[in-house]
Amino acid sequence: MSRAGPVRAFVALLVASAAIGCRPPESSSPSRIFLIVVDTLRRDHLSCYGSPLLTPNIDRLAQRGQLFTHAVASFHQTSMSMAALFTGRTPSIESGDPARTLHWNGRTWCGLIRFAQSKGLEGIEGEDSCIPGGVPTLGEEMKRAGYRTVGVTANPYLFRPAGFDRGFDEWVEVGARPANREEIELVDASTRTAAHVTRALLEVLDRLPAENLFIYVHYLDVHDYALLDRTYRESVSAFDTAFGELLDALEERGLLENARVVFTSDHGEQLDEKHAPAGLTLKQLANRVGKHLGNPSFEPVLRVPLIVSPPLAEDASRFLRSEDVFDLIRHLARPVEAEAGELGPDELFLSEQFYQTLRKGGWKATRRREDGTLYLFDLHNDPGETRDVADAFPIVARNHARRIDELADRLAARGDQPARLSPGDRERLRVLGYAE
Repeated sequence: MSRAGPVRAFVALLVASAAIGCRPPESSSPSRIFLIVVDTLRRDHLSCYGSPLLTPNIDRLAQRGQLFTHAVASFHQTSMSMAALFTGRTPSIESGDPARTLHWNGRTWCGLIRFAQSKGLEGIEGEDSCIPGGVPTLGEEMKRAGYRTVGVTANPYLFRPAGFDRGFDEWVEVGARPANREEIELVDASTRTAAHVTRALLEVLDRLPAENLFIYVHYLDVHDYALLDRTYRESVSAFDTAFGELLDALEERGLLENARVVFTSDHGEQLDEKHAPAGLTLKQLANRVGKHLGNPSFEPVLRVPLIVSPPLAEDASRFLRSEDVFDLIRHLARPVEAEAGELGPDELFLSEQFYQTLRKGGWKATRRREDGTLYLFDLHNDPGETRDVADAFPIVARNHARRIDELADRLAARGDQPARLSPGDRERLRVLGYAE
């Protein structure tokens, strides 16, 4: 399926779906596939990845599964990384001018507006969502493979009408959706904890036939650590306990038999690491929920866990991005050929508001938009990203700059873009603590 023609591809998908109706998955496919996303979870805070912080319940899944050691988020923020995971596309806010990005709003913050049929303020029906209507989604792909689809999420970035619900037979949004600005300030993160999410999930599963299910569930507890008056480590530990309760409930119902579980995160978190070499101007400002964003994205916000249980017969050390998880899950449902993406297999391109970053193999370059200054890091010898080695490796730096130009041009969405945040945009930002 070509990514150059998303509208034609979507029409073809609808025709194919109609043709197969409710056909069950192939006999070799698992009866149930679980995609479990834990928002803002760093892999180096899990004991199965070597952390001294004990996470026995996540370890329990890892012990009977496969640990992928080089999984990374496609972006440092939920809507972009989850759009990549839900579509297999590389997110981008490139405008065609390296000095400026697209305006940051609910049409652009999935990084996929280049696929939209209409890019103006008054987009056609179906094109006002964050994921354009012409781009097939994971939910649709799993329905096409014969699964009944269930989605339960506590992250308002993914709430309707963003487009993440497309293709899901059951879609449950957990937590308060403020009706107005006055209520926004009263939002209580305790209404969207793991207990609430798991309860909502089990209520759906208990009334559905147990066979041929694709279940996506998204937890927000680790993201909300400051709002819940915890440290990051305390929040990870608390979630691990809640995850054990989820596993117990699924096992009691027999739902983990002949099932696959994919456990991952949308992105990591910047804590107390220091990365800045001389001259690098950071835009990492903590907001009211204690989160530190990218700009530029250093490795702590990118390295995520990826556990698949039971294990797969493939190399667990291979480089996997959020968009690659899309193909991994599709392949669990039925053998399909992975689609050709815009990036090379060892590349990660991050299109941020203040920087453009390219990770390729063991090298990582980040270029400041305002003046074009490029910084280069040798991840093998400097995993903490503390030393700029652009002057010491000028050829590597030039090659990365050239590749950044190529990708920024290829991933650009040109034309008029909506310039302002809608009231709905502001609501979602404030609920998550990304705006005051």
